[in-house]
Amino acid sequence: MKTNITILTTAIFLLTASYLVAQPSFSFYFTTAFPVNDYRLLDSEEGYGGNLEMFFISPSKQKPLGVGISLSYFGQGLFFYEDYCDCETYLSNNRANNFTNAHLVFQLAPTGGTVRPYLETLFGGSYIFSNSQIFTPDYIPVSLYIDDWAWSYGIGGGFKILLGADDDSGSLYLDLKGRYLMSSDVSILDRNSIRYANNGFYYTVNETQLNFVAVQIGVIFYFR
Repeated sequence: MKTNITILTTAIFLLTASYLVAQPSFSFYFTTAFPVNDYRLLDSEEGYGGNLEMFFISPSKQKPLGVGISLSYFGQGLFFYEDYCDCETYLSNNRANNFTNAHLVFQLAPTGGTVRPYLETLFGGSYIFSNSQIFTPDYIPVSLYIDDWAWSYGIGGGFKILLGADDDSGSLYLDLKGRYLMSSDVSILDRNSIRYANNGFYYTVNETQLNFVAVQIGVIFYFR
């Protein structure tokens, strides 16, 4: 009896594992994020970065629902410039707001073939930080670090276009997608409010929800 239970348990485990790792995929994207809605009123500058995704269950015509994870980063306002203010500092740089995200992605792609349209939704969290650095007239660096965390989620869709396939190794697709990303309330630095005088920083932190439209282009490799 114990032997039968062991065999049954092993068979169920192997079948489940076989489904979960069925044709996994790995992808990389270049991302441009455009602020929208209320957040655009606070900071209208685009963000630039990248995105890595790994699907443990890749969607297919036979199994149209895929599940994976997405790790992304983009920076809004990364720049270097001279600040000719009449205060204790004259050179400033890197007043960027940085966004790192980790999401669980559910993707629905009901068709196969050389062009695969799909829809997706994602849930997770975002870590937002700003590391602004100035230099005193004696070129002594002084830093201001502000960070916060928020729940984030979104919806999206796109097209996967076959670039090449190999029966032994896998297939390569070009992926063009768009996503609408939202978050819970978060404290974020007003990059234009930073001042340094009398050995101290003066700045404003805004409480807001983040809203971005992300446009992404990348490549996906499907493993056999």
